[in-house]
Amino acid sequence: MVSTNKGRRCWCRIACASTGWGLNMKSDEAFNWLFLAGVGNSGDTHWQRRWRAEHPDSLWLEHRDWDNPDCEEWVADLQALLEHQQQPVVVVAHSLGCLLLLEWAARHRSERVRGAFLVAVPDPHSAQFPAEARGFRPADQLASDFPITLVTSQNDPYGDLAYAQRSAHKLGCACANLGELGHINGKSELGYWDQGYNLLQSFAQSLSR
Repeated sequence: MVSTNKGRRCWCRIACASTGWGLNMKSDEAFNWLFLAGVGNSGDTHWQRRWRAEHPDSLWLEHRDWDNPDCEEWVADLQALLEHQQQPVVVVAHSLGCLLLLEWAARHRSERVRGAFLVAVPDPHSAQFPAEARGFRPADQLASDFPITLVTSQNDPYGDLAYAQRSAHKLGCACANLGELGHINGKSELGYWDQGYNLLQSFAQSLSR
């Protein structure tokens, strides 16, 4: 467990760093993977869990309360994890985990984040956004200074395509529209989600150049 400077604790695993998914990378370019899940955490059938299962040295951020996300508490959890890392991370975020990372970047120096793969970024102004999630701003009102790939679906109930495109423009990144995949979660029945994995591989390789 890692204590924050506010006395909160996050149950994040601090493990030896991985050099990536089969990437041929120099040791001085190595980074670890950090998974950020959304409301309720990602279940066993979620692609995030499947990807992480192959790489137990990667990091998974846990929270005290997954069902009632408080932005300030979640940001403190993330900062507590990152301040203990000696190696940079590439973030693989889904749903509210995407907004968490961007909110963190608005408050803290981001040298520890090499890049971010953001999937199904939700819109806090959408009708489906959970009322229990407090304090999170839309991605099209935030910014970052690290490379990002944004992946979206054209029928995501938590954020429409126009919102995703605006967010990508604001963040200065590409927006990959993968068609009708819903919220790109367990309910989408994607299994291992090879298409997303391949996109992540390409993104990670671009960071190592």
